[in-house]
Amino acid sequence: MIGCKARGAALSKALECTTMVNLNSNATCALTLSFIALTDIFIILNIPILRQVFGFALLTIMPGFLIIQILRLGENWLEKTLILIGLSISFLLFVPLLMDFAYPPLGILHPISLLPLILTFTVILAVLSLFAYRSGALDIQITLNPVNTMIDRIQSPPLLAAGLILVIGILGPLFARCDFNSIFLVLSMLSIAAVAILIISRRVPERYYPLYILVISVALQYNRTLSSLNLGGLDSYYELYFANLVRSTGFWDPSYTVLYSAIKDYTAMLSVTILPNVYSILLNVDNVWVFKIVWPIIFAFVPLGLYQIYKTQTKLSNTSAFLATFFFMSFFVFYMVLPVCTRQEIALLFFVLTVMVIMNKGLQGPKGSALLILFISSMAVSHYATSYIFVFYLGLLVIGCALIRSKNRQGRGQPLTTIFVLAVVISFAWYIFASGGAAYEALIGVGNQVAGSLSTMYSTPVNPYLTNATSVNLVGASFTQQLSHYWQLLTEVLIVTGLAFATWQRRKTSKMSPQLHLLSLASFVMLFIVIVLPPISASFNTERAYVYALLFLAPCCVFGAEAIVDFTSDRLHLKAGTAIKLVSVALLVVLVPFFLLSTYTISEIAERPSNYAFLSSANHGDLSILYPNNTVWSYLAEITPPNPDVYESRWLGGATDGSLVYSDWITAPQLSGYGNISPNSVIFFGGANLYWPIHHAYVYFGFTNHHGNLAPSGSSGTVPIASVPALTTGKADRIYSNGLDEVYYYP
Repeated sequence: MIGCKARGAALSKALECTTMVNLNSNATCALTLSFIALTDIFIILNIPILRQVFGFALLTIMPGFLIIQILRLGENWLEKTLILIGLSISFLLFVPLLMDFAYPPLGILHPISLLPLILTFTVILAVLSLFAYRSGALDIQITLNPVNTMIDRIQSPPLLAAGLILVIGILGPLFARCDFNSIFLVLSMLSIAAVAILIISRRVPERYYPLYILVISVALQYNRTLSSLNLGGLDSYYELYFANLVRSTGFWDPSYTVLYSAIKDYTAMLSVTILPNVYSILLNVDNVWVFKIVWPIIFAFVPLGLYQIYKTQTKLSNTSAFLATFFFMSFFVFYMVLPVCTRQEIALLFFVLTVMVIMNKGLQGPKGSALLILFISSMAVSHYATSYIFVFYLGLLVIGCALIRSKNRQGRGQPLTTIFVLAVVISFAWYIFASGGAAYEALIGVGNQVAGSLSTMYSTPVNPYLTNATSVNLVGASFTQQLSHYWQLLTEVLIVTGLAFATWQRRKTSKMSPQLHLLSLASFVMLFIVIVLPPISASFNTERAYVYALLFLAPCCVFGAEAIVDFTSDRLHLKAGTAIKLVSVALLVVLVPFFLLSTYTISEIAERPSNYAFLSSANHGDLSILYPNNTVWSYLAEITPPNPDVYESRWLGGATDGSLVYSDWITAPQLSGYGNISPNSVIFFGGANLYWPIHHAYVYFGFTNHHGNLAPSGSSGTVPIASVPALTTGKADRIYSNGLDEVYYYP
């Protein structure tokens, strides 16, 4: 006890020595220019680690920092940090876009390459620094603490715990990849759950909440992306193809056309074609690792932005706002689906930032309008569907705010109508011109499909995710899957209860700001439409709808728990302190198991104990990386193609010479992603066209084709080799085999 008092006295004395240092524009400008010059040296000399670390900081922080200083935006450090990241990513989207149009007429035919990028960025950042210096915007106040105080803070349990979560989150997938052992993956998930328990118990100071949100988000995504050397998910292969196409040619060609309609608009997405190449070229890393390492860090600011929105736009405490954010991150799409749809991750960042700016009364006026234009434009060029969803939300928000003002007889409020018109024009104009109208045609196609299917909509099967989440048909499901199903239903009940409670309470005291409440109602309407109209569910990814809805409905889960506890407490005449503790217990019982079930941690522990045993006798060689049901060896690892598939794709990419390649729709994307074969040269086959004549073309068979018993050839789209008649009649020559994969040539 005496030692603790002495330590506290020493800490207090150190704090008294804290000093404030004012850096004038001269000093700050000198530091900024020095950092830019030093980073350029590291990039030009290609100094490992330093090039990547300083280059990432320069690209992700410096543009936004300078623009924020010039505009003198905001006082809240968290909002400034979020806007800083958004401004930097917008800078990396639009400056290379302008280079792509301006430089070729000047004789610079490869603007998206090292020398043009580094020179252009250096000149622009230097000009911004000098402009900020002349305007006095670089006067910065820095708090300097004594070394002892800094050491004490670094050694504090909350910071050490955050560092431990991040370290285990990185070690877990690396250990799983090298040794096929999931022990650290399990520990990573359990450590995140432990942090949630401590925060619910009020054992963690609130100032650490933003740090924990960032760390948890990065750890969750790294658990998936770093568990394999290869990319997972069909979308990511095509994203890699278009990124590598720009990397190899040195410029972005908006007129490049793709015959496959499902990916026709990828070429218009700067988040796929330009942004990853900026990082790849300047950091000297492959685009695969940009997607796997850089994107999770950028996407981690999405939940941080949600935390800021929940904290400022609801009556939730900081702890409850954190738990609402934690609930959003616990949804499986956050760490299983979005990491393999990188364009949506970037667009979601701008989606959240745009909503944050709209709701921030301190950012109204010319500065706020400029931010909205920039963020909406960045969203539109990043992902078409996200911009359409934003337009849907904004349209309902405009209508709702107009009705509220009319009811209250208020004058004109924030010009949401202007923002709505702007969003519509930007979103549709970009894709009508940049992708030849592909996205616009797709949107019209959804409407036509819905109109033509209304008569049979109730006989159309709903999305499998909704079947698992809302039905009672769990035949063949394991115990943990059934448990996950019912916990999912429990959270949905809490969301509906919380939204109803917040709506009813608006008569007395508002639980949410009017804008957030309207967006929550719009989310509920969107989910209702997707659920009751199966044709829309078939055309519009239901998982996508759910994750967008959770952006605004996540706080309602916490409201629902509070409402049920308050109702029970009133009936039992419990004290206020007891009711608060019951709310914590209820959130603990709901959110922590939901996280462990949704991340498949409990399934891994209960069903595959050999995966996390240090002395495991399980054999996970090249021939057994997949289980018989075509799932990966561990619930916690990402499903990716085995290395032989990647080697075969690369070999075939160098051997085709523009010839057609036949493959099924499951393995075909690998040819484009890793073989750099144009999607226009790949023909999907299966079913009736297995019997079509093939001449002067290749047929590609990956791991799952060669071992056809691993997946049925029906709904999975995988075609076993034995099902191709031409191969059994000897009309094709096998020209490649690595023991797992084969390539045949039809003369």
